[in-house]
Amino acid sequence: MDLAFPSKRRSSLVISVAILRAAKKGIKKTNLLSSVSLSYEQSTRYIQFLKAHKLIKECDRLFQTTEEGMVLIEEYDSSSLIRSFLTN
Repeated sequence: MDLAFPSKRRSSLVISVAILRAAKKGIKKTNLLSSVSLSYEQSTRYIQFLKAHKLIKECDRLFQTTEEGMVLIEEYDSSSLIRSFLTN
């Protein structure tokens, strides 16, 4: 039986989904930083990546999750549910 402690580090996918969730209704960058617990530099890199893949958009200084981003959240949630059943 493996009793290793779970990693405290979040994966890039987990962070990306957290950003998309926080931006569902629109959020300013400073509020996004605090809600997802990222530094300014980290958030800038993630936002650039998400914008490049059309998962998030910026309108009037607010970041908002796109339809494609919402699909990613749904896919992530359903795969998490599947993983939880397989590991139990």
